Amino acid sequence: MAGSVSDNSRGRRGKKPIAYIVSMGAGIEAFIYREIEALCERGYSIVLFATRFKAGDVFSPKAEWSYHVLPLTRMLLLAPVLFARMLVRPALLLEAIRDRGLVDLVFATYFSSLMKREGVGQIHCHFGDHKLFIGYYCKRITGLPLTVTIHAHEFYTNPNVRLFRKALAACDRIFPIARRWCELLEREYDVPASRIRLNRLFVDTELYRPVSPVKVIAAGRFTERKGFQDLLQAACELGDLDIHFIFVGFGEIDLRDLAQRLGISRRVTVFGKMDQEQLRFMYQDADILCVPSITTEREGAEGIPVVLMEGMACGLPVVATNCGAIDEIVETRIVDEGAPSQLAREIRELALDPELRKKEGRRNRRIVEKNYSSRNAVQFSEWLDEVASGRG
Repeated sequence: MAGSVSDNSRGRRGKKPIAYIVSMGAGIEAFIYREIEALCERGYSIVLFATRFKAGDVFSPKAEWSYHVLPLTRMLLLAPVLFARMLVRPALLLEAIRDRGLVDLVFATYFSSLMKREGVGQIHCHFGDHKLFIGYYCKRITGLPLTVTIHAHEFYTNPNVRLFRKALAACDRIFPIARRWCELLEREYDVPASRIRLNRLFVDTELYRPVSPVKVIAAGRFTERKGFQDLLQAACELGDLDIHFIFVGFGEIDLRDLAQRLGISRRVTVFGKMDQEQLRFMYQDADILCVPSITTEREGAEGIPVVLMEGMACGLPVVATNCGAIDEIVETRIVDEGAPSQLAREIRELALDPELRKKEGRRNRRIVEKNYSSRNAVQFSEWLDEVASGRG
């Protein structure tokens, strides 16, 4: 099983691709994902070799990243072929059996042929566990240089300490992520300092920084009627202000892709469907609620969206369209349907005036307390009782 294969088979300055041996059983680890992104941005070509794989994770490989996986079913189908290849190197096979690394050798036998096909020039493993053991056997088979990034778990919960020591000795370079692990490798594992490079993990400090933007939240199904595409267009007109747009929901429209195409993805965050507790937290952390709904042939118009009751109860000022019965609950800042510039105008006024946001938020809470509180459920139950008793 193989993923997308990039047309750029040669990386930075004509260098051969780097084989990255990782686990993708729960997606790629976020810090590994960032590292691969950074290397690709610098022109390197990376080919992923996964010991495990789960499709659809938020940190699944990008479409342009090449990756290979050996699922159990394919391993069983290829068993005769892989065993025949291992018999070509009987000494390595016996060593793997003795070191309890037979399964790692099976993976390495399969991956090695793919590395040759991909024109790989070196092998890098993230974590000094089975990923490194596979890399070690790949080096024995291919003769390619081997490196590894070392974290903490290798020292405390390593599945095969004997093979770990042997693989470390075979590495051309070792990259611990903390100074403590550098010292431990030298002291306890006899790794020469000349082969160790402290390689701290990193974050993008342009993304991870203190911020205090005005947060505009919109929640609901990602369908045409909700008008979220108009809110994204409005966001384009508000690029001069520090405003972040948060969408919560699910549906057919890919808001992330649309934000990317509009060039505003850094000011837009899209969350999936949330439960009531999660959504309440989002309302209470936001500054403005926007309901930019439009009337469509397929879905019709809005009734009175529950998100309005929820957000207004949390004290949020609202910008909404005149779709359906929205104006029965929203008293001000009603704009025309399908008018991104009008949405932008109202959001701008609220974003620039914190006191105005508080004032309108307090008024909105009073509206909900008066007309949309849980007293309505009590009234409904009483009406049902009237019908049941024949008094209705």
